Amino acid sequence: MIHDAIERIRPDVIIHAAAVTDVDLCEERPELAYLINGEGTGKIGEEAKGVGAHVIYVSTDYVFDGRTGSYREDEPPNPVNHYGRSKLLGERLLRESCCHHCIARTSVIYGWGREHRPNFGTWVLSTLQSNRTIKAVMDQYVSPTLNENLAEMLVNVVDMKLERVLHVAGSTRIDRYNFALKIAEIFQLDPNLVEPVKAADMNWRAQRPADSSLDVEKAMRLLDRKPLKLSDALERFRAGQVL
Repeated sequence: MIHDAIERIRPDVIIHAAAVTDVDLCEERPELAYLINGEGTGKIGEEAKGVGAHVIYVSTDYVFDGRTGSYREDEPPNPVNHYGRSKLLGERLLRESCCHHCIARTSVIYGWGREHRPNFGTWVLSTLQSNRTIKAVMDQYVSPTLNENLAEMLVNVVDMKLERVLHVAGSTRIDRYNFALKIAEIFQLDPNLVEPVKAADMNWRAQRPADSSLDVEKAMRLLDRKPLKLSDALERFRAGQVL
């Protein structure tokens, strides 16, 4: 299927964002995660090489173990769950395909556009708007990334034909609890509905890295469309709300 599609279209660029991203599902069905996130990415790289296409692979902060945070592109990955391992396998197989490529790692993508599966931002918003409480972990740090900003940065990578690992995420390191509070603040919702909890109290099948935040200094320096601060990104998130 991948071969037929790429041979038919013969694209100049492939932005590869398809993945199994449900972290707990990947833990329950690792064979599915490695097949799609890992081997599927390698296959795309092989076929892209055949037609001379440039692949931008959207990878994840979960390739890191979360012990330090603010990870640079050159720091060694060490994933703690099958999702992270499967995405890291995709990175390795893409390199081994020898196609032109950029590995673009991001973190906690949120924003409008996918009603059938809420993301953290839309889930927090809809729950608080319904006056229901939410539990948000206060000991898991990330780099929340507005989907519009990510799309701009990826197009910028395409235009520049970058071939490297690049962290394309929001420029603010924050824990999920305070991220939820920021959403409540920007949308003028009740912050008391946000309950702080610890990751150990969550009924998760897969372990999560404690601090998978990404250093985006290189993206700030190289790209014309810069990673946004959380305050600026949330203003755009609010402005895009469907009333």
